[in-house]
Amino acid sequence: MRRVRTVLAVTVLIVPVLCRAQESGELDDRLKLGAAIAYARRHNPEIAAAEAKWHAAQARPSQEGSLADPMINTAYHNEGFDRLRQGSGDFTFLRFGAEQEVPFPGKLALKEKVAFREADREGALYRATVLNVVTRLRIAYDDYYLAHKSIEILSRNKELLDQLARAAEARYQVGEGLQQDVVRAQLELSILTGRLTSLEQARQSVAAMVNALLNRPPAEPLGIPAPVEKRPLPYSLDQLEKLAQQQSPSLEAAKFGVDRAEANLDLAKRQYYPDFVVRADYFNKASLVPEWEVGAGIRVPLYFWRKQSSGVVEATASVSAARASRQGTSQEVLATLKDFYAQASSAARLMELYDAVVGPQAEIALESASAAYQVGKVDFLSVLTNFTILNDYRLRYYGELANFDKALARLEEAAGLLPDESLGDESPPSGSKRGK
Repeated sequence: MRRVRTVLAVTVLIVPVLCRAQESGELDDRLKLGAAIAYARRHNPEIAAAEAKWHAAQARPSQEGSLADPMINTAYHNEGFDRLRQGSGDFTFLRFGAEQEVPFPGKLALKEKVAFREADREGALYRATVLNVVTRLRIAYDDYYLAHKSIEILSRNKELLDQLARAAEARYQVGEGLQQDVVRAQLELSILTGRLTSLEQARQSVAAMVNALLNRPPAEPLGIPAPVEKRPLPYSLDQLEKLAQQQSPSLEAAKFGVDRAEANLDLAKRQYYPDFVVRADYFNKASLVPEWEVGAGIRVPLYFWRKQSSGVVEATASVSAARASRQGTSQEVLATLKDFYAQASSAARLMELYDAVVGPQAEIALESASAAYQVGKVDFLSVLTNFTILNDYRLRYYGELANFDKALARLEEAAGLLPDESLGDESPPSGSKRGK
């Protein structure tokens, strides 16, 4: 028994650790965007909450389309208070009965339709949540890669600047250079060290944001990010606008909101019609002849000028609000596409400029100035200026690369597109065929 208890205790302690290790192992030491997106879709709490709300809404239509629960009742009727007279009195009996409320034809179908449209809306909102989380993860990944790449570039540049500083100091010691050149080189090294410190803080902050989207502890290590690849803009603005009209989850949710409001208005108008109640009773009179009875009742909308008419006014206003919301959402999506398409186009042009023109020219200028400085033809300030220009434009290139990918992520979110992965079986339908 002691051995059994020991094994159980070890199991209780070890299994959670192993499960945690297995879960953490879903991401490799080298962080890749595709793996991070897949991990987020499995573990992100916002996605889990939206999916649960969608599944909950799917269970609603069958409830709304069903009749109210029947009423089963019983009663005992007696004569006098001195004793029970079941079987001995002419008017004593035991009654069993049942009642069923039956709404006016069409009401249940409309209630079910309203619930179906709400389920469709929740499905679109679930898809919108997935896209939004993926977009935020892509943006955070771009920032994480940019910080990592900037640290890498500045670290290499610091080594180069250190070489320039040593060269300036050597020339000063032999009387061929100026002391201000040595001081300026040391100052630039200090500035570069400060930038590296700021970038390291930025990398840690973005890593915490990525971990939050992955539902992991903030200090969990992420590893080295895979490069963000340079690529052309794969869509035209017209293509994106057409895609958005067809499959944007925000527009789908707004459309289903209008459908739900219109179905609710039809239901509000149908409330002017009465509902019915059917009933059946059985009377047991013991030794006397048993009796039975059937009947029907009607629920009269007597206060329609206060209740049903106000319900129609409310539903009409809700339809107007839903249509205005759909129009506003459409305008917002189109404006978003226009804005981020312009940003992506600008970033693409700047990348091409820095990569094909400015970068090579700055490298040639630095090499030329360094060679001339070695033989005393230019001063140290010229070398330092060319170094600063090259360093700046290298960082600008990767900054624009990150800006391009961020804008592309926003464009694909607005158009309802997932990068390199389809929603698959988890995708909610674009609209239920039931309850139309």
